[in-house]
Amino acid sequence: MRILLLAGGDSSEKEVSLRSGAAIYDALKHLGHDVLAINPSGGQSLIGADGKFVATLPSHVNPTTVQTADTRAIATTFRGTDFNKVELVVIALHGGSGENGTIQSLLDLGGVMYTGSGMAASAIAMDKVITKRLFVSEGIPTPRWAQYQWKSEADDRAIAVDILRKFDFPMIVKPNNSGSTVGLTKVKDEPSLVPALHACVKESREILVEEFIPGRELTVSVLDGEPLPLVEIVPKNELYDYEAKYTKGMSEYIAPADVEPRLAREMQEAAAKAFRVIGASGLVRVDFILSPENEYYCLEINTLPGMTNLSLAPMAAKVAGMTFDDLMARIIDSALRK
Repeated sequence: MRILLLAGGDSSEKEVSLRSGAAIYDALKHLGHDVLAINPSGGQSLIGADGKFVATLPSHVNPTTVQTADTRAIATTFRGTDFNKVELVVIALHGGSGENGTIQSLLDLGGVMYTGSGMAASAIAMDKVITKRLFVSEGIPTPRWAQYQWKSEADDRAIAVDILRKFDFPMIVKPNNSGSTVGLTKVKDEPSLVPALHACVKESREILVEEFIPGRELTVSVLDGEPLPLVEIVPKNELYDYEAKYTKGMSEYIAPADVEPRLAREMQEAAAKAFRVIGASGLVRVDFILSPENEYYCLEINTLPGMTNLSLAPMAAKVAGMTFDDLMARIIDSALRK
């Protein structure tokens, strides 16, 4: 099959996307597919002269120019791509236009088949407040939260006063529509609050504040509506932040997680329900916190989970008896059936 692989993109997660793209490219080649690969935010080919995947942005690309989503550049790339020669698009993008439904919408308009969730589910999952409201409506436990719109530093005081009225320390401040914990801060005291707001708005002016729930970090990947085994993350940092996620040796992983079977089933059922309620397709990952009282809380759902050698969904698939190549074959089959 002739496949177009999209990786890189326009978000702060572009480097992780390229790592995912490299692993996916190798798997697609192992499966015998004819693979093209481009960075949709600039149109550059990601296949080197030696036929290998280029897992870094080209040197002539200024990273600051792809930090902010530029849908016009992506649309231009798509107009210049001959989709008549492509049977399937494999999306290996994280965050930004690749995960918020923009690229999915463009592919839908072009009548092109692609992997993963559609436009609506992608947009819903990227907006953490919307997903939390859906979780509550479906009885899926989630930490208490509040949303704020930041326009300028003149808003700092009013937002901080309201947060202090509603939340105790510590608390979590994070962008409402970003991933990979970019812009996330665990705020322990009042002097740290405004700096945390400013760190957040570098990613998004939509701020989400959550109560901090101590406990074990667990995740459930869901493939075509079927939950995979739980994976536990034990970060060496205080939080499972960007460094802990993507630096080898900065986190330990327990797969399958050592969770009482009844409780594990409940979390898997909650993850499958989250998958259904947003209308997801293909592979997603649902993140949880399990408190010392064995009460679980759903944090968010990721419609394009990482596919690097440190990523959680491939770990869960391996426990379920799937190799990375097997997992990619299942994802492709899901897209073709969709």
